[in-house]
Amino acid sequence: MAMNGFLGDSRAMQTIRARVAFHTRQRGFDRTAKALVQGAGQAATDRLVADLYAYWGDPLSQSDERFLRSCLAEAARASGPILQCGTSLGTLLLGAVCDQEEGKSKQLWCLEHDRHWYSLMRSWLTEYRICSAHIIHSRAKLYGDYVWYSLGPERLAKSYSLLICDGTRATAQGVIGTISRLAGRLERDFVILARNVTSPADLKLLAAWAKKRDAACVMVDKKEGFIKIASKIEALPPLPESSSGAEALRAAR
Repeated sequence: MAMNGFLGDSRAMQTIRARVAFHTRQRGFDRTAKALVQGAGQAATDRLVADLYAYWGDPLSQSDERFLRSCLAEAARASGPILQCGTSLGTLLLGAVCDQEEGKSKQLWCLEHDRHWYSLMRSWLTEYRICSAHIIHSRAKLYGDYVWYSLGPERLAKSYSLLICDGTRATAQGVIGTISRLAGRLERDFVILARNVTSPADLKLLAAWAKKRDAACVMVDKKEGFIKIASKIEALPPLPESSSGAEALRAAR
């Protein structure tokens, strides 16, 4: 018994347990990702979406869940290309939504400043055969009083119907940089979803920018700084509090 206790507390056994746990999570992530992005529509359950994030080690919070399902719902309704500034696990789901479009006319363009995360996302897109998502690595650059990506707009699509700025990965003031660099590439009916917009000055600037373009700026979640700007503003789709982006993914299929 003493020997068992010694082995159980040894560094070697702790290492073995950690490796087993890692590979278990890795297999669970792979199985869940395949079910979500390659499986039948009914496979995209709320439980699977939550499991994907949990296996990665970053469980969905209530605010994360709300932003994710809003992004997927808007992606399902988008009429043209989508730009995501700052990639995440949601990139896989957004790419899956675009893959369901007939004729592959809806494409997801992703910008990522972190080279490691860019490489990981690119390998996932290849492994899970998500063909409608394109990821570009571009370092952050200071443009006057805002930070955005260093690439030239000519490397992107000619126009976008949906812009997604997730402040958890994008650079500071990502939405300010996005509209500053891409205002001329927005389609007539556009939607912008952004998080982490909490500065009163930024909110005032965005509201004024939207008004000049006959659009509206709505604060969806004040605590998280989640805003929506749309040329033809509509109420966000009524979704149950317990639901996640899986419903939008099922609808897109």
